[in-house]
Amino acid sequence: METAVPKIEGHAAFYTHLKSGHVDKARIIGLENDRFVERILVGRKYWEAPIITSRICGICPVIHNITSTRAIENACNIEVSNQTILLRKLMLAGQMVQSHSLHLYLLVLPDFVGASSSFELQRDHPEIFQNAIELKKYADRIIETVGGRAVHPVASVPGGFKSFPTKEKITALIPIGQKTTEIAETTLRLFATFKYPQLKREIISSALYLDHEYAIYNGDIWNSKGDIFKAEKYHDYIYEELKPYTRAKFGTLKGYEMVVGAAARLNINGFKNLSPKTQELIEEFNITLPLNNPFDNIMAQAIENHHFAAQSVELLEYFQKTGVKNEKLVVPSDFGKGTAACEAPRGTLFHYYNLDKDGFIEKCDIITPTVQTLPAIEFDLKNLSPLLKDLSPSERSTLIETLIRAYDPCITCATH
Repeated sequence: METAVPKIEGHAAFYTHLKSGHVDKARIIGLENDRFVERILVGRKYWEAPIITSRICGICPVIHNITSTRAIENACNIEVSNQTILLRKLMLAGQMVQSHSLHLYLLVLPDFVGASSSFELQRDHPEIFQNAIELKKYADRIIETVGGRAVHPVASVPGGFKSFPTKEKITALIPIGQKTTEIAETTLRLFATFKYPQLKREIISSALYLDHEYAIYNGDIWNSKGDIFKAEKYHDYIYEELKPYTRAKFGTLKGYEMVVGAAARLNINGFKNLSPKTQELIEEFNITLPLNNPFDNIMAQAIENHHFAAQSVELLEYFQKTGVKNEKLVVPSDFGKGTAACEAPRGTLFHYYNLDKDGFIEKCDIITPTVQTLPAIEFDLKNLSPLLKDLSPSERSTLIETLIRAYDPCITCATH
């Protein structure tokens, strides 16, 4: 059967063929059209890359802006200040809360409370729906305060920031952030009450890793297969290929399916660098690693949602004490090749640029998280066979959709 998948970012369909009670063929079909962003960037000046690439996705523009900016800085031998790095981490914390809360409440939650859509959720569970609104409003305010806009930030550029938040605006966000962290705890408690389909499998997790913090801004790429590599070596490990039935690329780890995203980050980084309260909640709910059920990604996002809400408050309190200085942009010393990897809500994002001697882009390559996830989705669709065999056709379709949504794919990013 081939069916459209509602309640995901972008447009996709799935195809499954059952034979003797087993799924012997499974396909996830991206229905978005190519936009050729990498080709559009060729011939453009280096500083245009973060502006254009942030348009790849309206849900996660911040991560494209920052990953592109870091790759351009690496190509230009630019070293930014600690303040710039912390402001970017604050933006990324807001990005995580913004994306995770929308996915959890508006796309996933209807599956578990008997609502067919977010509209029904709003009608039948207004108090729960309001949580989503408050989480997103706070995240939007962080990104707008630091990045200049709630969507498609303009203040964050190669070399630093073009404008800076005032101490008054930073201070005003702190009580809102504290209340939002409480809502994030309520969210985690809510999603801990649901019974998720049990589908255990062995698959490779891949994510950025650092010893001293929960890595999203930088770090080496680690995977559960034992590989450790730096961002500039990504082409030695991540292989992209085209499929005849979809517009999206498929990325594997040297031919092996892998998972990226919230569950993979927790598998790689562990719990040790999460906020203390987040760790308390994990212990309360007896959550253990590894998370090897694809539906575990839902709980993993709820865990991260709380951690990043708490982290955002810590960063706001830091800037309340220190203030934010108006720093000059660091200008390029020369131009060359640069790569960066950051953690998007959906997993590791890679940007690469080759600049000519005058700073014009000669080549661009972007590998998004969903590209790395699509082979795993097909892998898990085949693994669903034991759970599908006693279901009606409509129930089978619902379970398959729920599995795909658990991954939180962004088909728009996968067909950039």
